[in-house]
Amino acid sequence: MRLTQSLNGWWDYRVGKGAFTRKKVPFSALPVGKSECVLRFSPIEHADAPRAFLVFDGITYAAKVTLNGQCLGEMLAYSEYRYDVTDILQAENILSVELFDIDPVFGPSEGWENYGGIIRDVYLEYTGKRYVKNTLWNGELNTDYTAADCTLEIETEGGEGKITALLTDAEGNKVAEGKTADAKIAFTVKEPRLWSTDTPYLYTLSYTVYDGRKISDSGSFKVGFKDFKLVGKRFYLNGKATFLLGINRHDIWGEQGHTMTEEQMRRDLIMIKNAGINYVRLVHYPHHKRIIALADELGLLVSEEPGLWWSDMNNQQLCRDALEVMRRTVLRDRNHVSIAFWLSFNECIFTLDYLKDSARVCRENDPYHMVSGANCMSIEMTKENFPICGFDFYTMHPYDSTPKRMIKSIEELTEMPLLFTEWGGYYCHDNPQNFRWFIDTIVKYWKNPDDQPVLAGATYWFWSEMYEFDRSAPACTEGVLREALVDAERNPLPDYDVFRTAFQQLYTPEKDPAWALDIATLPIDLSGKSYQTVSVFDLVSAEARQAAWDKMIADSKVPIARFHHVNKGNRKMTKGPVLNEEVGAIGGLPVALSATPYVVQDQLTVPVNKAAKGLWVIGNVSMPKGYPIAGEYGETVATYTVTYTDGSSECHVMKNGEDFTTATGLHGPSRIEPYAENAPRVMRFRHEMAWEHYVVNARYIPANPEKTVAALSLENAGNGYLPLFYGLTAEKV
Repeated sequence: MRLTQSLNGWWDYRVGKGAFTRKKVPFSALPVGKSECVLRFSPIEHADAPRAFLVFDGITYAAKVTLNGQCLGEMLAYSEYRYDVTDILQAENILSVELFDIDPVFGPSEGWENYGGIIRDVYLEYTGKRYVKNTLWNGELNTDYTAADCTLEIETEGGEGKITALLTDAEGNKVAEGKTADAKIAFTVKEPRLWSTDTPYLYTLSYTVYDGRKISDSGSFKVGFKDFKLVGKRFYLNGKATFLLGINRHDIWGEQGHTMTEEQMRRDLIMIKNAGINYVRLVHYPHHKRIIALADELGLLVSEEPGLWWSDMNNQQLCRDALEVMRRTVLRDRNHVSIAFWLSFNECIFTLDYLKDSARVCRENDPYHMVSGANCMSIEMTKENFPICGFDFYTMHPYDSTPKRMIKSIEELTEMPLLFTEWGGYYCHDNPQNFRWFIDTIVKYWKNPDDQPVLAGATYWFWSEMYEFDRSAPACTEGVLREALVDAERNPLPDYDVFRTAFQQLYTPEKDPAWALDIATLPIDLSGKSYQTVSVFDLVSAEARQAAWDKMIADSKVPIARFHHVNKGNRKMTKGPVLNEEVGAIGGLPVALSATPYVVQDQLTVPVNKAAKGLWVIGNVSMPKGYPIAGEYGETVATYTVTYTDGSSECHVMKNGEDFTTATGLHGPSRIEPYAENAPRVMRFRHEMAWEHYVVNARYIPANPEKTVAALSLENAGNGYLPLFYGLTAEKV
């Protein structure tokens, strides 16, 4: 078994050789040169797990670690380090971490504001005598995706004995298992559910390591099945040509630096996904490991890189450090299904030796993913060097005031697929006309037939504003690096909507696309283990739904500023909230959502035909009337009737403010937060930043688990409300 003891919390801290104060770890702070963090701690009881490892998930930018006066080693930036302290640990311990955040050769950058600190978790892990050092997973799909040949390689130290593995699906059902007396377990999975950016299905792989007959170590991690490869000039995901619509993301949030919360990380990636993005380039250093896990969960492809920005690779120490950080990053994250490929450099003064070594390090530690780099070489150098170094595809950063360099790159780099790992910048920032010109060029070359020049993907520079005091306008103003889609606190900027709406031409809309919601605000875990989808498609035709929406807008007489004006400027506001514009959350609730909501003018009946403990109604908003901007609090909005197959039924009265809110998130010049006591918010989305914002709630309707629910009927109470209904999910018995 494996036990964990967190060492996060209040440590003694001093700058230089000054007096000690207190600092809460993890922390991220402006550089001070040299500082020291000291922690006094006692180990937890671990008699059944006698080995002890001290783990650092990441520091900036260099550190020296000492435990009880014994030097454990030195650490490089952003990387996981694990020290065996079994023979050093005492009943009372003194842990010292000396930090260096200005002078290290590797780490500090001129490209953005630097933050020193112990930026990620510190903890002790206790295992049995025999323990796991590394794992390597691969699920090789056959050509028609009907089976996957799986291998799990486990590197252990400290003993001998069998190793077992168990693969379970998202509902916890056993899918496959295996065991071995050596280091490699193999098994086959029939009819695997594929992971994609639209349907990020995950399995859990658990392993147990024995020392003789006794369990000595164990663990688990999420895995997925995907086929991501190059075919001709394009990337293919699960047999389908896929344009990588990417964004460059820094692991920094405002003045917090690198210490983002779990909630902030999730919100960040959800906003990115809601912009239509399917690929995130994690720049320019290894990001927090939770980011990669969230990408697995939410359905985003990612790439990682060691931490270089206009670096001179003639510096041998810099090269060694970069390769070591690359190696540690690959070992940490190679099993994640969201990994698309590794990028081993970024905009550097290159040496051919480093390029070759970087590709070698990636492939030696991970034979299953592609390798390239983020490149600003000339076209001629790119053509010459990329094949020599063994990179799998071309990259380019075609910055210019017009798409001229972009077009030249696409039309001349044709021997391998071409991905723009950066484009845009201040040439597009706050310039919608130019922005759309670049986007139209990108879309044109993606849509070209295969016998013409093709662009395989484009990664916009960049996601969120950050501080940078070394550049001037137009890239930087007032110490902020602009050029982003959102500000440093993740509030959308005008470019966000330009990007999102202009790139919609890449995709062919599907009828009634299904979305999964993250109901993190609800007081219960709504996972696939407990809930099942209820189909809401074709209850009323799409044309009829649109007509009902149009009539509702036309008939609206309630004088609420902005919301009920059919025209705002020259733009007609009669489309209605189409979900694939921007959904406020994506996650694990199994629910099929109607792309255009049903307007409950009289009555809507949803067939269920399932035994259920209860139903979550996705909607419980009304237009135009609804709390807090119109209607009396407590006034009846609708009646929900649960009908059973035995003919019995149960009625539930829905009231304004208690169970329903208005559907709009805007009132006059301000955003508002409609709140219903019994119906938590599950989505917030919009058409455009300054035009239409919408909210969607969820209301739980209990059901008799000993009966089968035949249907749920939603009946308008006739008090001037028009309830909107999006979807339904049923709680399993």
